[in-house]
Amino acid sequence: MTALLLDDTHPFLEEALIQGGLDLIRDYTSPLLDFPESYFDSTVLVIRSRMPINAKFLFQFPHLKVIGRLGAGLENIDLAQAELQGITCIRVPEGNARAVAEHSLAMLLSALNHLPRAGAEVRKGIWSREENKGRELQALKVGVIGYGVMGAEFSKLLYSMGVQVYTYDKYRFDYTEGTMIECSLATLQAEVDVVSIHLPYNKETHYFAGEMFFNDFAKPVHFINTARGQITNTIALLAALESGHVLSAGLDVLEYEKSNFTSLFETELPVALNALLLLDNVIITPHIAGWTQESFEKMGRDLGAKILAALKTV
Repeated sequence: MTALLLDDTHPFLEEALIQGGLDLIRDYTSPLLDFPESYFDSTVLVIRSRMPINAKFLFQFPHLKVIGRLGAGLENIDLAQAELQGITCIRVPEGNARAVAEHSLAMLLSALNHLPRAGAEVRKGIWSREENKGRELQALKVGVIGYGVMGAEFSKLLYSMGVQVYTYDKYRFDYTEGTMIECSLATLQAEVDVVSIHLPYNKETHYFAGEMFFNDFAKPVHFINTARGQITNTIALLAALESGHVLSAGLDVLEYEKSNFTSLFETELPVALNALLLLDNVIITPHIAGWTQESFEKMGRDLGAKILAALKTV
C-alpha cells in the first residue's frame, strides 16, 4: 500500500505509516495536472490545506481508502464524493484542542486588559492607567457556541479558573455533566459578557455571526473566533464594533483567508479588513491558534494511529 503525502507532516506520522507497512510518496509542490500515473494508485492520502479535494480529484483515485487531514476540519474535502467511493475521512481535532483553548484564552485576557493598546501607548511615551483599567475574567459570564472537541476544551479551561460558562450546541444535550450551564442560543445571548465561536464551517454556519447575531445580545460583548473565518460576517462585525454591540474582537481566522491559509497580503485587502486592522480593540492573529510545537506532535501521532486503525476496517 502507498500513502501519498501532499503537504509536509510531522515525522511521528511518517514513522507510524512506515511501521504500518505503507510506502510513502512525498510531493508538496506539484499541481494536480503534473501528477504521474503512479500517484493515483495510492491507498492513503494525507493532506493539510494545499489544495481542495473535490469530486473530480477523488475520482482519479480508484484504490483510495483513507484520507487523513493533519488538522481539525474537513471542509476542503468533498465528503459526499468520498462517501460514494467508500473513502474514510479522518481528522485530528484532539491534537490541537488545547492549543486552540489556550490561544482563545490569551486573546480574551489580552482584550479584557487592553494589552495591545496599552503596550502600543507605552512605546509612544503614553502612561495611561485609568483609561486602560481592565476586567477580571471571573466577574464575567462567558458563552461558548459549539461544544465539540474545541469548544469543550475551552469551556473546561475556563471552568477550571472559576468562570461561569454558558454553552450552546444545536445538536447536543446533557453533555457538560452539570459543570457548565447548557442553554439555548437566546439564553446565552441574554446572559453573557463574552462569546467564543467553536463551530465547524459548513453551509449552515456560513455567516452564523452576522448582523442579527450581534444585535441579539442583551449586553455589549467581547467576541472571539478561533474556528473558521467565514462563520463571521466581517462587515457585520465591523458595524457591531462601531455601534458598541461588540466591545472587542479576537480573530485568529478571517473570512478573507485563502483555502490554503497563505498570506492575505499577497493581494489588495478588502475595505472591511483594512478597517478592522485600524481598531485598537481588535486582535488578529494569522490562523495560528491550533499551531504549536506540541499540537503538531500530537496531531502527527494521532493521525498516524487513526489511519492505521481505519485501514484495518476497510
